[in-house]
Amino acid sequence: MAVKDGVPSNRRAMGKSDQFLEFDPLSISPVFAGPFFDEIRNLYMKIDSRDGNRSPPNRLIALLVLAALAAGAVAYLAFTSPVTPPMAGTKVSIAVPMQINSALMLVASGQGLFRKAGVDVASQPLELGKDALKAVLDGEADLAVVADTPIMFALQRGADIAMLAGISQSRRTLAIIAHSDRGINKIEDLKSKSIGLTQGTNLTYFLDAMLQVHGVPSDRVTAIDLRTDAAISAFKDGRLDAAVVYQPFLGELQSEMGNRVKVFYGEDVYAFRFILVGKPSYIDSHPQEVRGVLRALIAADQAIRANPVEARRMVGTALKIDDATMARFFEPEDYVVSLDEAMLMAMDDQTRWAMKNGLVASGPMPNYLNFIKYQDLEAVLPTAVTIAH
Repeated sequence: MAVKDGVPSNRRAMGKSDQFLEFDPLSISPVFAGPFFDEIRNLYMKIDSRDGNRSPPNRLIALLVLAALAAGAVAYLAFTSPVTPPMAGTKVSIAVPMQINSALMLVASGQGLFRKAGVDVASQPLELGKDALKAVLDGEADLAVVADTPIMFALQRGADIAMLAGISQSRRTLAIIAHSDRGINKIEDLKSKSIGLTQGTNLTYFLDAMLQVHGVPSDRVTAIDLRTDAAISAFKDGRLDAAVVYQPFLGELQSEMGNRVKVFYGEDVYAFRFILVGKPSYIDSHPQEVRGVLRALIAADQAIRANPVEARRMVGTALKIDDATMARFFEPEDYVVSLDEAMLMAMDDQTRWAMKNGLVASGPMPNYLNFIKYQDLEAVLPTAVTIAH
């Protein structure tokens, strides 16, 4: 090869096209390492040295062929590389009420966050939180999502249950909805009226708290125990004057009935909480699974805050709610994984209410901290645990 001024003659007049031809497509990433790619590179070098005066088009063709081979090899490796499965023994059954306050569970499932956290979660969709709690107590689920009131009732009756973390807290998820043409313009107008709700849930406590704050004795209203669908049907048919309803049914009734209904929220009276619970024996014997679930729920919280519209649509799809309705009441800040003093105070308030109304036996106030397994959440996200312990 002739050399002039220290430069090989076949590179002396290197232009932009020649610079491109000097590019080695196999040198840009460590992905292209190993015996297979070494063979491709050697093949290219053989072609490169076969004819020092070959034309640029021939070199370009050779490069394109080799690049195609390399790309094909990468694709092959990508498709044949095994996905890391959850570790053995990490299957977890979680009973989940299909309600808006279960958003973290729905997002974690929809985005595959449980598997990324190393747990294989099987969700059991149920209507109410108290149904989910029953599934755990009956041994049909490992964990459950449930509101604080059914937990309080269960613990007061001696149930073997422990709280792991709060996963939502909302002040506009629950409301009393009433027929406006029956002279119900304020809570005080509910005296002597019929109100449908599901007893033994947080709906019962919410109604009594609303009545108490507005000076209405609970015995001045007629509370009728109905499942959610039956209460909604009776209200729409006019067989009830009012009903205690949660989202998304509340939003759907407002859309359907418009100004024919009056809605009473209790933002300053009650916070609707969903809590993740399980039997202490399961929690203690499955720390890896429990912490994997908590990590996935924390990741779901971050996903909701990072892209609330996408999360809202995912939750709406899971609950079969149109996005226009979801947009009216989906609040990203309602969903957070935590253990705080407010949760304990709410449990205390509900216990005093239940004792006063004869719903549970009177006695010393329990220390609900004894029924909280804070260690797992503290191990995963220490700042999420603010209860004194």
